[in-house]
Amino acid sequence: LKARPRSNPGSPLVPFAISMPSGMAAALRLAPTTPVAATVAAPVAAPAAPVRGLHASSASAGPRPRIGASGSGSSIAGAALLTAGVVVRRRQRSSRVQPQGRSWVARAAGLRNWDELREAVLATEAGQRLEKEEKARAEGLVPHTKARARYFGSSREKPRLTLYRDDAAWCPYCQKVWLLFEEKQVDFLISTVPMRSYGNKPEEFMMMVPRGLLPAIELDGKVMTESLDIMFIVEQAFPDPARPMFPPDGPERSRAVKLLELERSLFGAWCSFLFRPALPFMDGSSDFSSALGQVDDELAKNTESPWFLSYSHPTIVDMQYVSHVERMVASALYYKGYDIRGKFPNIDAWLSAFEERPSYMATKGDFFTHCMDIPPQYGTPFPNDSEAAVRARNLLDPGKAQLPVPWSVDPEPRTKAQAEAPEADHSIEAAWAIIRNHGPVVSFSCRAAGNDVGAWARNNPYKSELADPEARPGMQAKDTVDPLLRGVAGALLDGSFATTDGKANLLAAVEAEAGSPPDGWSQASSCLAYLRDRVGVPRDMQMPAAKVLRGHLNEVIKAMA
Repeated sequence: LKARPRSNPGSPLVPFAISMPSGMAAALRLAPTTPVAATVAAPVAAPAAPVRGLHASSASAGPRPRIGASGSGSSIAGAALLTAGVVVRRRQRSSRVQPQGRSWVARAAGLRNWDELREAVLATEAGQRLEKEEKARAEGLVPHTKARARYFGSSREKPRLTLYRDDAAWCPYCQKVWLLFEEKQVDFLISTVPMRSYGNKPEEFMMMVPRGLLPAIELDGKVMTESLDIMFIVEQAFPDPARPMFPPDGPERSRAVKLLELERSLFGAWCSFLFRPALPFMDGSSDFSSALGQVDDELAKNTESPWFLSYSHPTIVDMQYVSHVERMVASALYYKGYDIRGKFPNIDAWLSAFEERPSYMATKGDFFTHCMDIPPQYGTPFPNDSEAAVRARNLLDPGKAQLPVPWSVDPEPRTKAQAEAPEADHSIEAAWAIIRNHGPVVSFSCRAAGNDVGAWARNNPYKSELADPEARPGMQAKDTVDPLLRGVAGALLDGSFATTDGKANLLAAVEAEAGSPPDGWSQASSCLAYLRDRVGVPRDMQMPAAKVLRGHLNEVIKAMA
């Protein structure tokens, strides 16, 4: 749940000095600085079926679930013991060791089943809104990581355009292309493929794109790669003079070209800052700060809108910047204690303007997800031990997640809409993500009870340590993990983890239903920790919901210690 495909499968570090891509130079009618490699391939037969990624692996191999993926009519609404709505059940016979010394109430009260939990979610306004959004997503009417088509008008004819992107929505190059399509409101189909860091690409995709690059598009039967080239090609194929994505001519076009060059300089400075060890009097921060300062100054020059150019909408220039700046903000704070948004007000305002757009929020990751998916894509960062960096890592570490979430000291800012939303809405979103797909989520968690965790990526720095696409679940843990997750879902709905008794009652209820784990709670604890550390944003849920879920899982883990 924490992994991402590198768009450039070569060196883990993109060269720090990068010339303008040839395709971009051609699109801008400039002389290319390097030999032009053809990005438009001859028409290729489309695969017989949509390309599937990690989430389509066989059940026997333990499919890697997308927590928010549609389930088989599953639901979630588990109430903790001793609270209103608790269900009293007859204890099932079990060969497992039964609890001794528990109160009659603790042993007799049972956890709600998945259908009852589902009903509880859908009885809330937030739950009904989530269900409505799912239906709109299935029809291609809203942006979402799990959408397989996007339609902006009344036509439902097969679109000319198909986007192939990573299945977890963590690839920065896929993100900028996706955002451009959303801004242009061009109908397109979506097929997802795992990044190499997180799984093996399907043979059908490799036949289409032999180098396996993401993103890729198929436009009118032609396959193309390279994100910036794709954005210019799509802008040319679907022109909208009233809403251009790049200035057609004049001084504004020349400025846009220079801004694209500055973006490459910023990217190189970030790489030097993050992926090289600090030397005495040379830690890379001065070059990084200088590049960020130039970007901040360029944003300040436009007084007509928050964007780089004098349009009321973001353009290709903004798309080119935002996916990596988003990752710079997270990684600079987590590894170096460097607060970009706090230091550069125009960059902060620009990001805030993006955060008001639903299309951007559908693609936006959280700090922990980014900081875990960056190393296999780019290389291993060199963290420092500054007070700010250590504090950020401690507060963002899922293993130290707390309830209630300490928003006042959390280093990751919420958007205005997220901060104003009731906390219960975030909890319901997290609960719904488990309930509606509970079978695969339980199976996924049980991987920690198997023998394959970590085997796929072992001794290979280009593979994510948190990705286990071939791991098989140890289903002997299911009888304990399933009721534990029902209890977590229930606590998300009723807030019962606000007290110590709520967590103790959950463990008593699990024992009452399934018996005491013969080897104690250690294996179940590992299963919940496995899930906790792999909750991914935006693939599974939005950032506030992810933090709330990690906190609930961590509370149960601590109670089992």
